[in-house]
Amino acid sequence: MRTLFISVFSLFLTTSALVSSVPPNTAKELNTFQEKIALQNAENMFIRALDFYYTNQTDKMINTYRELINNFENSTNKEINIIIAQAMFNLALGYDNIGDIKAESRLYERIISKFINSHDAITETITANSLFNQALIAYKINDTKSEMQIYEKFIERFGDTNDENIRIILANVMAGFGYIHAKEDKKSEAVGIYNRLLDKFENSKNEHVQNILAGTLLNLGIINIEMGELKNGLALYQRLIEQFKNSADDNILRKVGAAITNKIEIEICSGIKPSFDDEHKKLVDKEEYSALMYEFLQIVYSAANKRQLDKLNAWKEKYSDFSFKKFNIDFDFSYLDKWAKHLKNPERKWVKECIDTIKELADR
Repeated sequence: MRTLFISVFSLFLTTSALVSSVPPNTAKELNTFQEKIALQNAENMFIRALDFYYTNQTDKMINTYRELINNFENSTNKEINIIIAQAMFNLALGYDNIGDIKAESRLYERIISKFINSHDAITETITANSLFNQALIAYKINDTKSEMQIYEKFIERFGDTNDENIRIILANVMAGFGYIHAKEDKKSEAVGIYNRLLDKFENSKNEHVQNILAGTLLNLGIINIEMGELKNGLALYQRLIEQFKNSADDNILRKVGAAITNKIEIEICSGIKPSFDDEHKKLVDKEEYSALMYEFLQIVYSAANKRQLDKLNAWKEKYSDFSFKKFNIDFDFSYLDKWAKHLKNPERKWVKECIDTIKELADR
């Protein structure tokens, strides 16, 4: 998302070429002449700042953008205003490069304040990116309240946009908005946001949006299970599997694998015969964590009828180098623990033996 805006000059080079050496004869001609000179000067400063960027002269780039903004920020010329919007955004990224988050955030706030109601295509895109980057900053510093407020402002301004680039950002925003509500234990609100996201983007072919949709279905499945909506949760997992099982995207396939193992785990813990089949096996084998969980669930399910010590030890040896923490995996064992407690001995001991083994692996 953090990309410098550099395409503006294709729009203005013709205009700049119109600046004439013939002196103006009237006040109107003088104003037109002065505007063209101002536009040319603004363009030249912007180009100079970009040259500093491409030659890794960050300090000079920042100073040139500052000078450009100070000189032309109050211009009423539409073309200069577009340059100023781009200069502000690029300056914010310059501050990001040197780690000055406060200055970066202030620039985004200035952009939003100045251009939030603009309907020019370029400044709309800059404003949308500024809001999103501002939300990323709030996320990084763990300012959930501000992050939520930014998401709300974005959805209010761009929720009905037809611009494809801004729609991609909107999908990210809605996913983040839903995630925050889920994290804050506002599950009903999260479900509503996620469902609106699915409805709005169900026909999108964009690869990035497809990834977001897969993640949304996975999160919705988890939330529904947590809310006790077992049937809905399992249906959402199955929907994710069917919709994305042929994806070539590794990130999406990881979510498919997670849906398969989540679904099997809930089936086991709910007394439903789990669906271990060849298609599921092929899908989970594309990603190590999913393969690990799939094989474990087969072992723990069989342990409810017969001790699986040999298979368990072989599984433990196979995945001895796997790290839950390295992959930032926080597995919830509560469903398996609760299921095991309802079993009678010796089956309970056999199942607990399996659960204790994977807990040891997760604690490393």
